[in-house]
This record gives sequence, C-alpha cells and structure tokens, in this order.
Amino acid sequence: MRAVLGSGARVLGSVWGPALLYLAVRGLGTLIFWGMTAAQDRIDWRPWDADWYLKIAEHGYVASGVGMLDASGTPSPDGAYAFFPLYPMVVRLFAAVFGDNYTVAGIVVSTLAGVVGAYGMARLTRLLGGNSRAEAIAVVLVAAAPMSVVYTLPYPESLLIALVVWALVALLERRWWLFALLTGIAGTSNPMAGPLIVVAIVAACAAVDERGQRRWWDGVTPLLAAAGMLGYLFWVAANTARGYFHISEVGWGNRIDGGLVTAEWVFDAVTTNRDLFVVVTAVAIVASVVAVVLVRRQMPWPVWLYTLGTVALIVVHSGLVQDRVRLLLSAFPLLILAAIRLTRCSTRVAVVITGLVSLFGLWFGAYALAVWPHAI
Repeated sequence: MRAVLGSGARVLGSVWGPALLYLAVRGLGTLIFWGMTAAQDRIDWRPWDADWYLKIAEHGYVASGVGMLDASGTPSPDGAYAFFPLYPMVVRLFAAVFGDNYTVAGIVVSTLAGVVGAYGMARLTRLLGGNSRAEAIAVVLVAAAPMSVVYTLPYPESLLIALVVWALVALLERRWWLFALLTGIAGTSNPMAGPLIVVAIVAACAAVDERGQRRWWDGVTPLLAAAGMLGYLFWVAANTARGYFHISEVGWGNRIDGGLVTAEWVFDAVTTNRDLFVVVTAVAIVASVVAVVLVRRQMPWPVWLYTLGTVALIVVHSGLVQDRVRLLLSAFPLLILAAIRLTRCSTRVAVVITGLVSLFGLWFGAYALAVWPHAI
C-alpha cells in the first residue's frame, strides 16, 4: 500500500499532475451532475447561455438570435450580441473535428481550457509562495468550486479563467507583452475580463525599469490589453441599433446599480428565505467581499486588484443574482490563497478539509441545475 501511495504521489507531482487532478475532479463532478439531473429528469448539456454560445458558433450572430428568448422570456433577435465571441469561435473550429457536433465540441473546448488553466493555477500558486502540496490543493479547489459544473458544460468560464490566470502569471514574471496579449484575448471572451484590463492600466502607470525610468511602450500595454473588449463593443455598436450595453440591460437586466439588487437578495436570504440555493448564494457573496478585504496584504497588488475588481463587479451590477456563484469562479485567487493556508495544517487535516469542501462544491453545482434551472 505504501508503495502504491508513493507511486501516486510521484505521478501527481510530475508534469502530468495538474491535468490528472483537474480531470479526476471534473470527472467526478460530471458524474454527480449527470446523476442528479437525470434523477430530476432535467439533464441538459447545453442549458441557457450554453445554447446561445453554441448557436452563435454554428450560425453566427445574425441568425442565432432568431427564435431565441432573453432572460425575461422575450424574443431577442439581437440577444446574441450580449455574448462575447471568443468561445463560440473556438468551438466552431473544434466542431469540424467532431462531425459538426457543436455540443461535444463545446464540452471538449471547455475541458481542454480547464486543463490549461489548471497548470496556470499551479504556477500562480507557486508565485504566491505555495509549495507543491499547495499547488495540488489549489487545482482541486478551483476544479471543484461551487458551480464549477460550467467548466465542463459549453460555457466560456474555463477559457476565460485560463487566459486570466496565465496573464497574471505573465505579469508577476514581468513578461509585459505576453500579459497584454493574453489580457486582450481574454477581453473577447467575457465581460468578467474587465478587472484584468484595469490591472493592465494601473500596472502600466506604475511600471519603471531597473533604473527607475519610464519605458516608451508603457502606454502601449493598456491599449493592447483593452483592444479585444473595446473592439468587440465597437463592432456590436456598428452592427446593431442598440449597442452591447443596451442589449444586455434590456434582455438580462445588467447595469451598474451600486449593489442595490445584490443587497436586497442577501437581506432577503438572511431574514426570510430558507431555500438552500439562495442562502448559499448570499453566503458566497458576503464571504467573497469579506475575504477580498482581509487578504489585501497577502497577495501581490496586481492579483489582489484583479480579485477586488472581480468581486466588486459581481456585487455592483444588477440583473440575475442567481448566477453570481458562477461569476465568483473568476475570483479564483481567493481559493489559491486558501490552498496555501491549508498547507499549514497536517496532511490528514488538509486532505479531509479539501475533500469535504470539494464534494460540497461539486454537489452544489449539480443540485443548483437540478433544482434551480436558472442558476447559470
């Protein structure tokens, strides 16, 4: 038995470790999702936004809005423009390999992007001061986070997070051009890349060379970082009568309201609501706000600023609150820091805590889709 455990430890510590850990956790999560949703007769491999992304991949933006409904159940011919283009573009490329089966292509793209992201999580954990055990725990916690089910479904979160984590790695390693390029690409995948663009702007303002002097290309870095998102927004404005922000607000209720909708949801959850999904969502929102304040001095400022911006963006915008746990996946540095903290415990305690937290996260995603079909 000791030899088997030793062999397993060597495998997980090898170059294949992050991939094996991530795929094992997501495989278990997929089985739980399939079992719970099948039992509720609600199994759907392309729910809600996934259907939009796959239709965009198959038909393009103009045709994909025909017959589709927005979050309020209203026909939305321009609704496809509320979804950023990188993920459907990549799915379209992969679909040719799978006989134009866009659902399978979407699942494959999400899974592969998650594997790439797992290696980024391990690298970022090391840069934040973690050891090999912290790297493994971080990969597991991220792969099993509540609503991590979207890492397997045709959703863009795994692609977004893979780009973001490697961009942060590039920034901490002072590879400025790679950071700007990855940030620019991330900006075409999801609006949640916005906080990373803010980091690029602040980093460019603060950047100096070894002699304490400004560099001529500091001004180019934020422009390149913002080019992807700005390019898409201008393209939508040129191809629709309403523009991205109007389409998103009318169809999905998304606008900056200072957190009023979120605060009302949380207040209702802690005072009157007894629904588990609602309570967990409220607790996750409050916990993320508290955590991002408490860890200010425990992260390099770019990682903390990105995490702060992510949590702030989730809190201050209106629209559906049900999907906030999914959006909180982008605040993954908090899980990395938790993984580093767990290495201070004994191996047995760390394994038990990681296992229990991971099982809850995997179960919660399946439960949410089985009981709350609007959860993502």
